[in-house]
Amino acid sequence: MIRYLFWRLLFEACNIVRLFGHGPDRVQYLAFGANLSDEILSQRRIRPFAVEPFTLRDYALRFDHPAPWKGCAYASAEPAAGESLHGFLYTLSGRDADRMDFYEAVPILNRYHRTYVEQDGVRLFFYQTNRSMPDLRPTVEYLGYITGGLESHPYASADYRSMIAATATAEPGKLVEYYLSPQPENRPPWLRKISGGYQKFAVMIFLSLIYKYSLTAFLIRR
Repeated sequence: MIRYLFWRLLFEACNIVRLFGHGPDRVQYLAFGANLSDEILSQRRIRPFAVEPFTLRDYALRFDHPAPWKGCAYASAEPAAGESLHGFLYTLSGRDADRMDFYEAVPILNRYHRTYVEQDGVRLFFYQTNRSMPDLRPTVEYLGYITGGLESHPYASADYRSMIAATATAEPGKLVEYYLSPQPENRPPWLRKISGGYQKFAVMIFLSLIYKYSLTAFLIRR
């Protein structure tokens, strides 16, 4: 629980820095998941300076990043020779990019990491999972953010959009006990049970309070 609070404290610090402006740095960020949605960007108070459609070659959209609910997934971009990943390239300030890292649980929690590539003379980054797992499905709501965003993508064919829309979905149910902190396999059963109960409680608090609410984000004007 302490590291979740530390994560929130550092996140608040990034928000406070952003209150003083965007700063001089600009980066190119490729969105292909929920960040395709203007609604999500607005909630996160992320303001791109420019937006353009972009197709990343030799990568593919995969729902292999475990969500907090059993069987559910978020998106990741994985190497896939001959395939393409359609998204939108956002020009962000360095400060908004740092804030986005926290929304994607990069610092401290180590759920995603930034992957940098250069294509067609553009150096960009996107988020790639650190914990790829098979047999996961996106929620209906999450998939809707992606399909909605792709509707205005000029390079995403009807077949591609139909393929994404046809992805099997799952509904959020039971929380994953070890979502943020997988525990060692050699722990005795009684200790695993106690630790599992504590971690499940910690995840619930993290999702409902620590991740959801900020003391400073509401002050940021897009």
